[in-house]
Amino acid sequence: MEECSQAGIPFDGAYKIDPPLNGTYSLDSYGNTVTVSFSGDGRFVDWSANIAMSAVIVKGGPGANIYLYDPPATSGSGLRAPDHPTSGQIPAISHVTFCWEYRLAAEKDARTTYTRQYYWEIQKTGSHNEITLSEGQVFPVSYTVRVAVSRFEERDFAVSGTITIRNNTPITFVVQSVSDVISPEIAASVSCEALPFTLAPGGTMSCSYSANLLDKVGRTNTATVNYVRQGEERVRTATATAPVAFGEPTNVVDGSVQVSDDRYGNLGTVTFAEAPQTFSYTLDVGPYRCQPQDAYYAFTNTATLTTSTTNTSVSSSWTVNVRVPACALGCTLTQGYWKTHTKYGPAKPRDETWDRIANAGEDTLFYRSGQTYYQVLWTPPSGGNPYYQLAHQFIAATLNKLNGAATPSEVEVALAWANEFFSTYTPSGPFSRNLTNQARQYADLLARYNEGYIGPGHCSE
Repeated sequence: MEECSQAGIPFDGAYKIDPPLNGTYSLDSYGNTVTVSFSGDGRFVDWSANIAMSAVIVKGGPGANIYLYDPPATSGSGLRAPDHPTSGQIPAISHVTFCWEYRLAAEKDARTTYTRQYYWEIQKTGSHNEITLSEGQVFPVSYTVRVAVSRFEERDFAVSGTITIRNNTPITFVVQSVSDVISPEIAASVSCEALPFTLAPGGTMSCSYSANLLDKVGRTNTATVNYVRQGEERVRTATATAPVAFGEPTNVVDGSVQVSDDRYGNLGTVTFAEAPQTFSYTLDVGPYRCQPQDAYYAFTNTATLTTSTTNTSVSSSWTVNVRVPACALGCTLTQGYWKTHTKYGPAKPRDETWDRIANAGEDTLFYRSGQTYYQVLWTPPSGGNPYYQLAHQFIAATLNKLNGAATPSEVEVALAWANEFFSTYTPSGPFSRNLTNQARQYADLLARYNEGYIGPGHCSE
């Protein structure tokens, strides 16, 4: 210690290694050590320590070299004594003295926060926007509702944390100030116990800090502690750094939405992680009553999303314009419609017009065929059988007429001829060439009626 004092070096402790032997030396009872390594000829020394040295004095021959470190260092290499004044040679090292200053230990953390707000959009579409329905007809329209995040905004970027100062030394220090800066030069607000604060050996003090940032770019956060040894004026400094790194948002606004349809009901919940998401469903349009004149209706339904935080609602609507022909005219449906809208399905709902075919509806026996109306409709005309070709269109035209569709005179003629034909023949015939041709001609005429090419026009299916 005497050598450190004579050299006028600021120090809190000293340790002399004499004789100069390689090894690790304990400096105090606080776990501070220094490790030295001398060259083979004893003229040079390397060192490292876990405490900062303000100076290292290397003695050899009649003189000594004083290595000053500002700021104090924890390692050095190639240190030697001064050249011998007589020989001019580097003398062997006789001893090494380490002069150190005790330092407060500072550490810190950095916790980042920010808010992300999601903005949503919704789009509803339907499979049809115009349809024609007969009185009492129900038509299924398919809908899709697509919900997506249109954009998001981020804001309220901030960093905060704790600065911890520990006195792991045998000396009492007085903490005078604590500051914190986020690069580039953003000063944080620091809150500590009343300063100056006396920190005895083994003591700990904590300060909190916080700062608002303009964005979430990565930065470095540095805390600086200024303190003095009790009874001294010379200021010492301790620093601690921590990275300022942003991850996922700490506060999410409108991170999910509830989706519903005013006619269908609840569709479900969508989170931002699941978006975009599409909902599909079907709604029945109709039934409507016919009027003396063509009637027009608008079937509108609206899908709405409601956000989870701000309860913001966004809607999208789809309108199906419905025409119901005048009662005196009606409209026609194809054999494909009638064969599927029975009590056997597969389409729903069943069309109650079937109830007007005698008492058994679709289960009524069809003339002399030995089959029901339903069975005849589902029997393919194998080999071009004229009986079934005509029967399919005859049944559809009959149901269209029963459903209120107007029948032109040529259709009435075809229906009357077909009625006589089915009252006379069975599916197996025999049919002459002329009879076959006539049956097919009437089947074609009734098909054009059922499909809307003649008569009042075709209903939507």
